[in-house]
Amino acid sequence: MTAARPDRSHIPDDELVRCVLDGESDAFAELVRRTRRDGYRLARRILRVHEDADDALQEAYVKAYRALHRFESGRPFAPWFLTIVARTALSALRREARRAGSSLDDPAPDGNVALAERIADPSQDAAAVEDRLLAERAFESLSEEHRAVLGLRVGSDLSYAEIAAALEVPIGTVMSRLARARGALLERMRELTPHRRPLDFL
Repeated sequence: MTAARPDRSHIPDDELVRCVLDGESDAFAELVRRTRRDGYRLARRILRVHEDADDALQEAYVKAYRALHRFESGRPFAPWFLTIVARTALSALRREARRAGSSLDDPAPDGNVALAERIADPSQDAAAVEDRLLAERAFESLSEEHRAVLGLRVGSDLSYAEIAAALEVPIGTVMSRLARARGALLERMRELTPHRRPLDFL
């Protein structure tokens, strides 16, 4: 019988990184636990296909593990890791022609439950559910560039500097891309629901 892993849920990120660098490789599992959901969400927003997003996330963890010696102590791990996820997902897009984007009824890792089913909670307001479905459909119709920059800013809440590092572009470019992406998203939502006020998604 293997020994149970120690509870590291209250250990700061940079201390966990030091544990891994000192040879306690199982401490990396806690970093994975803290970032897996947001990492997958970002990869899925960029790649749109569950299998591709999952592959990109696993690849990003391998890259992060190998690059831990470059992690800056005192900073949170998640933003640093999400930039790796973004670069990995964008590289995947450039390596091969994209398959058709998955629909809202495709399975996802949350218990293999489709997005439409996950948000169809009877306790939720029907209008709120409809708005979220609308936002997802509009988002999936955006260009690769717009999905990436909105996913990093809105979905992952990264700073302009962190987005610039992830996309390897100047901060000014990030700001202009965000403005264009927001405009494109709102326009797409107006097209989907011409008689409704656009959702305050951004």
